Amino acid sequence: MSATPPKVIVVLPTYNERENITRIVPALFALNIPDFHLLVVDDSSPDGTGQIAEELGEEAAYRGRLHVLHRPVKQGLGPAYIEGFKRALTLGADLVIQMDADLSHQPKYIPLLLENAGHFDMVIGSRYAAGGSVDAGWGPLRKLLSWWANRVYAPAILGLPIRDATGGFRLYQRDCLIGMDLDQVKANGYVFMVELAFVAHRLAYRIGEIPIHFPDRQHGDSKMSSTIAFEAALRVWQIKLRHRALNPADRRTLAYT
Repeated sequence: MSATPPKVIVVLPTYNERENITRIVPALFALNIPDFHLLVVDDSSPDGTGQIAEELGEEAAYRGRLHVLHRPVKQGLGPAYIEGFKRALTLGADLVIQMDADLSHQPKYIPLLLENAGHFDMVIGSRYAAGGSVDAGWGPLRKLLSWWANRVYAPAILGLPIRDATGGFRLYQRDCLIGMDLDQVKANGYVFMVELAFVAHRLAYRIGEIPIHFPDRQHGDSKMSSTIAFEAALRVWQIKLRHRALNPADRRTLAYT
């Protein structure tokens, strides 16, 4: 008798992604992963992304497996993911995958994330692991800043044994998300990824990386700016101070309801 496959839920935050939502939903479900679900977390997109997701969820191919969480206002990436993770856990997820809606995180890598789920509590789709790469259109300064932030700055300050601390294409085991106690994660924006990785590291969860290619988005506008990047660099020190005393005994055991 074969084992029951794990329930996999992708958490996909959106804000003004109407051009991308109709592309990424079919691409995700075309993977034909057993017991696969998608949770769209929409921050009341003015362009109607949330409504489009609702309409897609009514289609026979996705009915009962595409869920939409509407948030009343735009509060940032971190809070959107926290609420999405909690909802995924209450929906019974065994494995939770986070990714962007703009197709810079390519669905084709999800099977590889799942293959590694048996070995790690957190698996990162990494631009800087051996074999990983970024869009050829990135300028030299952007490449340098991203490489320096992930390969030098964050590891030096936080002692992280990973190459892509800001990468947002990840898989989490259910117990890892619960154990990190999402209520203690306060960062917003892209530094949210760094805080989650640091908390997982301090709690001694196993973190692995798989190489991915990271293309630029083809539709819509990027949410990244130099101001966000500068703020993230400063926030890394706050993260260290906030969580430096964490140890495995601090893992949360109560599930979210």
